[in-house]
Amino acid sequence: MTQSFVTVAVPFAATHSQQVKAYLDTLGNPAKDPLRRLIDATNIVHFMSITVVEDTGPDGSHILLEFTSDGGAALALERVANAIGAQLQKLLAAAGVSFDRKKLHQFFAQHRVRVGQGWLSTPGLEFNGTPGMTVTRIRLEAKLASVASTMLDAAPRRQSALATLQQVRAKLWADQAAKWAFVAEPAAALEPMPSASSAVWPLLSSVIAMLLWPFLVIAALPILMFTIALYFSPSLSNGFGGVSAALWFTVLIVAAELVAGLATYIRLRRHERSDVPEDLSPRQSDVDEIMNRENYSFQNHLASVSIMKTGYLRRFTLRIGLWVAGRIAAHFSRPGFLGSVGVIHFARWVLLPRTDKLLFFSNYDGAWESYLEDFIEKANVGVTGIWSNTRGFPRTTNLFLDGAADGGRLRRWTRRQQIPTPFWYSAYPELTLTRIRTNAAIRQGIALARTELEAADWLACFGSAPRAANEIESGEVPTLVFGGLSRLRYGQCLLLRLAPDVARARAWLGRTERLISYGNAREASTALLVGFSQSGLRKLGLTDSQIATFPVAFQDGMFAPWRARALGDLGENDPQEWCWGGPEKQVDAVLLLYAREEAELAELVGKRTNEAVGLGLEIVRLVELAPLQDPVLEPFGFVDGISQPVLRGVGSWTEKDSNQVIEPGEIVLGYSDNGGYMPPSPTVTAIDDPGDILPAWDPDPFRQRPNFSPPPLTGQHDLGCNGTFLVVRQLEQDAVGFNAFLDEAAAAVGGDPRAPTGGDVPLRDWIAAKMVGRWSDGTSLVRHPHRPGSANRAGVSPDNEFQFGAEDPDGQRCPFGAHIRRANPRDSFAPGSAQQRAITNRHRILRVGRPYRPEQDTGRRGLMFMCLNADIERQFEFVQQTWVLGPSFHGLENEVDPIVGCSATKAVFNIPTPNGPLRLKGLKDFVKVRGGGYFFLPGRKAVRFLAQAIPESKSVMSPWTVQPNAMEPDMKAPTSAPAEPSSETVTG
Repeated sequence: MTQSFVTVAVPFAATHSQQVKAYLDTLGNPAKDPLRRLIDATNIVHFMSITVVEDTGPDGSHILLEFTSDGGAALALERVANAIGAQLQKLLAAAGVSFDRKKLHQFFAQHRVRVGQGWLSTPGLEFNGTPGMTVTRIRLEAKLASVASTMLDAAPRRQSALATLQQVRAKLWADQAAKWAFVAEPAAALEPMPSASSAVWPLLSSVIAMLLWPFLVIAALPILMFTIALYFSPSLSNGFGGVSAALWFTVLIVAAELVAGLATYIRLRRHERSDVPEDLSPRQSDVDEIMNRENYSFQNHLASVSIMKTGYLRRFTLRIGLWVAGRIAAHFSRPGFLGSVGVIHFARWVLLPRTDKLLFFSNYDGAWESYLEDFIEKANVGVTGIWSNTRGFPRTTNLFLDGAADGGRLRRWTRRQQIPTPFWYSAYPELTLTRIRTNAAIRQGIALARTELEAADWLACFGSAPRAANEIESGEVPTLVFGGLSRLRYGQCLLLRLAPDVARARAWLGRTERLISYGNAREASTALLVGFSQSGLRKLGLTDSQIATFPVAFQDGMFAPWRARALGDLGENDPQEWCWGGPEKQVDAVLLLYAREEAELAELVGKRTNEAVGLGLEIVRLVELAPLQDPVLEPFGFVDGISQPVLRGVGSWTEKDSNQVIEPGEIVLGYSDNGGYMPPSPTVTAIDDPGDILPAWDPDPFRQRPNFSPPPLTGQHDLGCNGTFLVVRQLEQDAVGFNAFLDEAAAAVGGDPRAPTGGDVPLRDWIAAKMVGRWSDGTSLVRHPHRPGSANRAGVSPDNEFQFGAEDPDGQRCPFGAHIRRANPRDSFAPGSAQQRAITNRHRILRVGRPYRPEQDTGRRGLMFMCLNADIERQFEFVQQTWVLGPSFHGLENEVDPIVGCSATKAVFNIPTPNGPLRLKGLKDFVKVRGGGYFFLPGRKAVRFLAQAIPESKSVMSPWTVQPNAMEPDMKAPTSAPAEPSSETVTG
């Protein structure tokens, strides 16, 4: 089946932009009824969006209508115009565009933009993630998979996979309407990667047809002219001399072309060295507007407008970049994949005719952050080759290298290029590409599977996946970076609201400054740490322009509606219901206090509380952390403190930890991350730091590379250096409800042959272990699939060196949906792949939380979840949204984390077994969010700056200035301590 990309650009006067946007907002993103139903009825449109590309001047702005459909473009335009003509007419009227109502589809056809990579085409590239699959087929196969899944729910006898498949076939055959499922239909998306040898001739013909033909024609021109002249006047030949002259002219032209090519390359490299990337944070209001239209389904839409760099050189290299990206997709990727990226349904690049605007539209699965991470880790060469030709893109080398590999800058740059998508339609919003491919495999299995092995592959489609040096300045870094301080058994968490007066807020921080713990505080008997929300930093005197250099997630706060939705904070977990941290109960700071003895903690808390209140601070909430035991048990009874990334240069580790090692820049600002780049950091101008308290900010990741002459420093000072971002979520755990559910689930599946029988492990304990991914003693299901490790041999400790993909690829030991497999998939998506482990490690968080004591209002205990990360979106929010709460994680369907997911989204939990999945239903809310926030945990110099800096008067000193090492009698000077692990169990 032919599929068409239709892109229509209708120019209109910028004076009508507000009317156009206002009308588009009424259509909805996602599309609202009745418009959605009208597009549904065409049964040919996969995705559709309408956006506005603004510009000044008459007819400078454009309405961009883009959709992907089954069949030819002309017929698709006609059917779409007929289906939603009334809405399109109102849109054009709002734009002040005149048109013939009777020939609406012809009007749009006249404004259609056709793209290609050839010299005579409008530059562009189109990508199809479901080649040959119609809307009707995708919907039918989804229904078939759902029906087959329901059939499998009937408790089967202990039998072979082929016998199970035959039972399903018999039931389907009895339904006259389902007989289509027994007719096999080709599915390109299930085909393997094409061989490299098969791409040689297509590549050669493509490069000639698309790029080289003008140069070959020019080179052959002398011979061609001589041949024509010889035909009309044979006497001109003069024997061999005429041919020889023509050949020499050809050689000279080829040599001239090669020299011109070399000169073009030299010019490109000169431009790349002088290009200035726009290392700026996106505006918070812009990001908020975009995010408010995201995450309403399993898919999202991205629209961006980038401005081309000036000159013909970049128009030339853009065509080369588009051609290379197109060849990667066509010859070096599985069908429906871009490289190894398999989450893009349909995407297109379009250079808007007669403008300098490069447009990009994409319909993709999952969260924006996940999508960008795929670009960074898996497709950065193709992406760089295209976008490096636009302004502000991260610095590149040789057109295709670096650039998009600089993840932090690519995220910031991409968010700045994005424009809101006021109208967006998806024909199947609840289907991811993984699910579409799985559904196609289910249909293929029903039609074709004949052997036991083929039937086992078919059965695997249900509930599992088809087969298929940085040295830290330790004395400047908050001590939590070095571990969770488990040797200090007692702790309290104070949530504070600072005094509204800047001077008093700084006065409090000035007194607290000398008490804050840094480095490996091994010998100190107490510890104190403080973090600030964006509202707290404002009360300390930071200006809007300074706050704008912080990540947008930090500026928004955890309670922003779009972020709350992405984090699953719905229903009872809605920030409006929180005890603290919500929109009406914001906190400015978190004060963490730890002590070796309970009496020491009480004295420390008393002093700090009295001082805070005396300086006008309000204690919004005090959370008493539970005394740590050995081993540490979280409220559901599982050993805590097992899996944790290891920071290179912090503490010590053995070879068995090598898969867990990450670079310091993944957690601490001011150091290189796993990609070799300096992550973005909040800054202030040098003028605002006249005392030079803060180090100079050098954002250029190329500065340390040989043979590179960097531009001068930016004049910014690094406020983030040696600091980190602290995520705090108070998670109340319903242990009584959790245990009751285990009893109910054990009773419900007790007679099912897929559940274990006999043995020395109670069924409820087996179910709990499958949900968590570990036994309660901390030993893994991967290494101890049948019983806890401590039951096999006394003294066995929790293990963490396993790899999910290499040791448990089918999820029959640790289910794909289990909590710890979601929180840290390791190599699960690509068994044994070092690249996949590297990708996973880009999302690691450093957990430093603790259980807390029962609270007076509920009597329940819980976890004060706390983690450190350098990039809140890429790390904490990604893990929470894409892995923990991703309903299609690892190819699952409508399934979220069984421990921390909300019951409104927890439809089922699949436990794969050799005889098909065992499904647990009726999962409840075991964890409730009582509060949360994003905090900046500053390094030592940043604390001094915040306590002393007065940007308005450019004052250098503060009455609260003290020597960095001065300590009060109740605080002992920190020295060092080994890095301590925290847990992957019960993330937030």
